[in-house]
Amino acid sequence: MESHTSHEKSLPHLGDVCPDLVKDVVTLLRESSPGDPIAGSIADLPFHGVCRGYVLTAPKGAPTPSVIELELGDEAVFLLGIDPSHSVVTWVDVLDGRDLRLTLPG
Repeated sequence: MESHTSHEKSLPHLGDVCPDLVKDVVTLLRESSPGDPIAGSIADLPFHGVCRGYVLTAPKGAPTPSVIELELGDEAVFLLGIDPSHSVVTWVDVLDGRDLRLTLPG
């Protein structure tokens, strides 16, 4: 049986699949919370797919007790689900209607 860890190693990184999304999220995170270590980890998160408009960076159903709202001006553009450790993004919800141009390996 394949372990959860080895499965994640076989998944593409979010930065490879959604480079424009990652760039925008990192920029807004760094503007809203300078020094937050989450910004530096976004590109290396595993891409688990898209479910109901959410970009999953953890298995579907992973606990996300916290949510960070990122704004551009006065408009909320992203919601980030954060795991119980408050250090890992588990999903990204794109609120501004942009096209998620995915670059899938293969």
